[in-house]
Amino acid sequence: MIRFRDVTTADKDLIQQFTLYGERQNCDLSFANIISWRFNYNTQFAIVDDYLVFRFYIGRHLAYMMPIPRPKEREDGTLKVVPCDECSVNVIRTIRNDATAMGHPFLMMGVCNYMVDLIEQAFPDTFDMKPDRDFADYIYTREKLINLSGKKLQSKRNHINKFKSLYPNYEYKPLTPELIPECLKLEQEWRQVSKGDNAQDEELSGELRSMTRAFNRWERLGLSGGTIFVENKLVAFTYGCPINQSTFDVCVEKADVSYEGAFTIINQEFVKHLPSQYIYINREEDMGEEGLRRAKLSYKPDILLEKNVVMERHPLASFEDQERIKNETRDLWRLVFKDPEPFIELYFNRVYTGESNYTCQINGRVVAALQALPYTLLYHGNEVKTVYISGVSTHPDMRNQDIGNNLMKQVHFNLYHKEVIFSALIPAEPWLYGWYAKCGYAERITCTPPPEGVESMSFAEFDAWQRQKTCILLHDETGYDIIQEDLRLHLEPSSSANQPIQGMIRVINARAALELYAAHHPSTACLLRVTDDRDIPLNNAYYIISEGHVQQTDEPFADAKRLTIGQLADFLFADKQAEMNLMLN
Repeated sequence: MIRFRDVTTADKDLIQQFTLYGERQNCDLSFANIISWRFNYNTQFAIVDDYLVFRFYIGRHLAYMMPIPRPKEREDGTLKVVPCDECSVNVIRTIRNDATAMGHPFLMMGVCNYMVDLIEQAFPDTFDMKPDRDFADYIYTREKLINLSGKKLQSKRNHINKFKSLYPNYEYKPLTPELIPECLKLEQEWRQVSKGDNAQDEELSGELRSMTRAFNRWERLGLSGGTIFVENKLVAFTYGCPINQSTFDVCVEKADVSYEGAFTIINQEFVKHLPSQYIYINREEDMGEEGLRRAKLSYKPDILLEKNVVMERHPLASFEDQERIKNETRDLWRLVFKDPEPFIELYFNRVYTGESNYTCQINGRVVAALQALPYTLLYHGNEVKTVYISGVSTHPDMRNQDIGNNLMKQVHFNLYHKEVIFSALIPAEPWLYGWYAKCGYAERITCTPPPEGVESMSFAEFDAWQRQKTCILLHDETGYDIIQEDLRLHLEPSSSANQPIQGMIRVINARAALELYAAHHPSTACLLRVTDDRDIPLNNAYYIISEGHVQQTDEPFADAKRLTIGQLADFLFADKQAEMNLMLN
């Protein structure tokens, strides 16, 4: 299993050792893009056999970027990438094994055309490989974007001439940090004009978040940008960063559409002011958006860079594989927890499902596992999608390799995309409270005793009892029936069933959790900043709570109260600790 780590701005020099001196022109290799969009993809990296490997999420699915070889020094002292060879095949094999270990069918993106045949030869009848037109990069020569020569670009020259005739005194200025507030104001105005359907609004919100992250890290990312002013008013801005020594990535371009030709003039002026070493300009993908596609095609790209998606041809595990995973997970539980056999059989026959089970597999064997069991948390009258984490286990021979921590990280990110809001658990041993705290959990849910006579209660009676509570993890009728079966087996009762013990709860979706809080506290007004959630970077943002509503933003507020994801749980349950009882553990 590969030891990946989160990408931070401190990794810029290391990552650019691979990317800046290579020949790949893929916009995904722009360091600014890697950092500013990390919140959306949970991007991590590792060095494998002298190849740079990125691992990230597309929605709920684990994916990898095509491995990037380290450049080699030539006789003249310059650096150059040796074309991918058999070594890259070995790296692909390694990351495929990593995907299997994490319980995901292998998915690799950003695969250049010249690698397709090599992969097919090395892995016959294994993968489906196809280009994704929506993610093709539009690449233009510097000369074309500056001169706009030829009949096909006559309309662009007309836009330039119109702008210059209307605003002869316009001024081009480099984008410097002191101009960022004006850029954000223009972006807000542009976004109001561009709003459309809900899907588009969500995309625009993500773009704003990425942009704000880039602005907040301007110098550390090594960004370059340009602006257009008309009579001291900002009407257009753009910025980007290098992909390699000859290709520059334009990450963002915004303009006031009431100034005819503003987009065209900022495009031309910015490229004109870039260092001459950049002979290619990558203006990124169109993401399948029709208007954006027309706009990018109108500049007549010199290269439409195809990027292939490589997928397991048979991604679904066979019935035998599912049975093997279940049996190996059961054996691991038996080895780690040493529970009575009747309880183990009850759990794996009635509670366990393949969908709730998350594993790490090495050499085709389960070496770590946990189950994220679906529950509902009753939070001040609202029924909230929650999971109960059960059976967290790592084989004794595989401990101290960060496998358990990595598995928790992947599970949390996956749960976010399943629209789960909270995650709860009961540490099996006292020392685990500290370990789970590092995973973002807080001691804000208590395992309380069940009602007297629960053994003979109907579900309706029990349900009425549990719904009298303010904040409690609810059992449904099926779950209650399993509890009754457990009680009938006369197994050793859980300590949580006899006396209160402290469980732990984690916030999976910060915004959704804060919306619940705000609705219950309509008079509360405050500014919060959630930070340091390494498992779910999408949670790291500023939150404005006012009049029962929550607004999420990346715009900084100096007076915002700073909370870690664990401290956020403390905040949410400060006035009423949550409860759970009769948990199978």
